[in-house]
Amino acid sequence: MRAFSSTVVCLVLILVSQLRAGEGVSFSEPDDSHLQILIDGKPFATLNHGRDWKKPFLFPVHAPDGTNVLRDIIPTKAEQGSSKEGTDHFHHKGVWVSVDSVNDEKLNFWHEGAAIVCDKVEHSAQNGAGLLTIHNTWMDGDKPLLKERTTVEISPSRLVTYYISVNAIDKDVTFYDTKEGFFAVRMAHTMREMQGGHAVNAEGLKGTAECWGKPSPWIDYFGEVDGKTCGITLMDHPDNFRKSRYHVRNYGLFSISPFGPKTYSKNKEDASPVTLSPGKEGLRLTYGMYIHNGDTEAGGVASAYQQFLKTSSH
Repeated sequence: MRAFSSTVVCLVLILVSQLRAGEGVSFSEPDDSHLQILIDGKPFATLNHGRDWKKPFLFPVHAPDGTNVLRDIIPTKAEQGSSKEGTDHFHHKGVWVSVDSVNDEKLNFWHEGAAIVCDKVEHSAQNGAGLLTIHNTWMDGDKPLLKERTTVEISPSRLVTYYISVNAIDKDVTFYDTKEGFFAVRMAHTMREMQGGHAVNAEGLKGTAECWGKPSPWIDYFGEVDGKTCGITLMDHPDNFRKSRYHVRNYGLFSISPFGPKTYSKNKEDASPVTLSPGKEGLRLTYGMYIHNGDTEAGGVASAYQQFLKTSSH
């Protein structure tokens, strides 16, 4: 009887250990080009960082119920403009960081005219949360132009904080006024406003037309995928060097950027280029992304933003 009891106890301890091992954020590397991010042992997102892409990006990204909230990837420019609906903007890949109009407006990382090469990926998990660091080089042809170090903090609640650091290498680099950037998402096709989706910002403005180009602590964009309501929230950090604006469109593009005061204000404000110099402090930006089920209220967006402020720091 005692032997039986001991066996049961051992089995229970093993099961508890396995459950604990599956709790929170963890990582898996199926190959050299992909890093899978799991929450409680289930897929949350995949980082695609192979050099066959012009930039690293997350795809897919799953809501708590397992629904992918991103549009499928269109890998080649040749497919852009085809008759198949949803094949616009081949460069809108999952969740990514890039911008156009760099250095005399000749370099266009946004449209993948110039490449962002992933050099190394590091990851760790502690106390249920995950930490992912992506080391990138922004290229000017075959010459390195910028070094990017982006640290991504992933909470089991699906609050994701991006700490983006960009530094010039050996010459000045200027970011000009543009709406095309900087931290971006391409939403699942059926979530977009033109198919019944909704956008709302922290001040209560509704619709992409009202929210576009305006600063706000956050914008939530939600809609249906296979009959399930899912949402993506982008968040600006108050300690960023200036307030960012949102390039939020009815066809599903959703991004936040500090680089377009003139463009976003429709020429009411002056352009304010940002120049980085070698050996000096570079660009530091903190943004949040929150993936949820339900609409803005049901998803607890306001509370998630307060958590973003509480846990993030420059």
